[in-house]
Amino acid sequence: MEIPTLSEEEKQKLFMEMWLGAMMGPMGFIMRKLGPEALEELNEEAGKHCAADLKGRGVDDALKFAMNYAVVNKNIFGGDVEVEGNPEKAVLDMKRCSNLEAALQFAEKGMPITKEQHCSGCINGYFKRVAKNLGFKLDVEFTDKGCRMTISK
Repeated sequence: MEIPTLSEEEKQKLFMEMWLGAMMGPMGFIMRKLGPEALEELNEEAGKHCAADLKGRGVDDALKFAMNYAVVNKNIFGGDVEVEGNPEKAVLDMKRCSNLEAALQFAEKGMPITKEQHCSGCINGYFKRVAKNLGFKLDVEFTDKGCRMTISK
């Protein structure tokens, strides 16, 4: 039997749904069973580990930080992203966040998640922690389909 080859867009969508489901399920379980303090501790630890990984890959300025996440979001998750700036201050513009799209699709199917909860978890639970551990400041402006992150020293 021939196995179909998926298009790039189909691969990205499938991976995005699998990845988000794999993240949201355990986080919900932790909240129910162990409480918000445990999730806070997990997010703090993840932020430290991700920052260490980025340091090891040479991410040492705001522009490299923004580009790293732009490459992942465009190529792995299929998002529409742009980056502008310089090593001291860069903007990662998530014009269409595929993570948010997938979360809202899960919400339509009954998963108890809102745009605000998803975006807060993404920014406050992850991006700000990673940035802080790298010595950066991260500010965000939310949009209908994503957000604009400003990363600075």
